[in-house]
Amino acid sequence: MWYAICGIQIDSVDEAVEKRWIPYFCDGEFEPEVACPDCTQALLQQGEDGELEVKEEYRGKVQYMDGIIQVGPKRKT
Repeated sequence: MWYAICGIQIDSVDEAVEKRWIPYFCDGEFEPEVACPDCTQALLQQGEDGELEVKEEYRGKVQYMDGIIQVGPKRKT
């Protein structure tokens, strides 16, 4: 499983939860899945509704890799 912003690979949702990843957040009308702790700290904030959302200064500027999550073999680097 690939994380959509920074491209970190994680093997499972259980592993993501153990490593304190955020399960979802809001970027306008789009709800990407999972955010690693570093991206959460740098790019996300708690919205008025209590949900995590992309900070205002980054809205519309975050580029997601190949959709929300790519499941499958490791990418070649």
